Amino acid sequence: MAQSGSVAIVHPWLGKLHWHGDRELLGSIDIDPAVRHPRYDGSRDAEILLEVAAIDSGPAIRAHVDRCAARIEQVLTELASIRRYAVHHAPTDWTDHYAAQPGGPLIDRLFLDGIEVDPHLRASVVFDFGDLDTLVVQLNDQGRGHRVYVRS
Repeated sequence: MAQSGSVAIVHPWLGKLHWHGDRELLGSIDIDPAVRHPRYDGSRDAEILLEVAAIDSGPAIRAHVDRCAARIEQVLTELASIRRYAVHHAPTDWTDHYAAQPGGPLIDRLFLDGIEVDPHLRASVVFDFGDLDTLVVQLNDQGRGHRVYVRS
């Protein structure tokens, strides 16, 4: 059994991925400021959570992580359209409440906090919006928005 927190793999782009329980790998990537502005403290990271299901270590997990990295690159390329989808398909009570708050346009207040990829390479994009909760956009197999919900 993998020890939570131990390094599972070092990927050329994703860097060190640590075990997070038995079936997930946790890491972070550096986000170019042209894609997303830095955090308030200046850091440019976004969390990456990869579900690995029952994949053994070694070549199988490396191949899965490579496929996850490709999916994450696709997400970053499509981030503007994913943000639009998030705002247009978010729960109505969320949209009504946050659209009435001061600040810029709601779409500009969505801060990419993380990307999660399941064993079937379906991604979920996690946005912080200045509250304790996050807005999650689940993508379908083609990388298009499928569902939007608030995660507490």
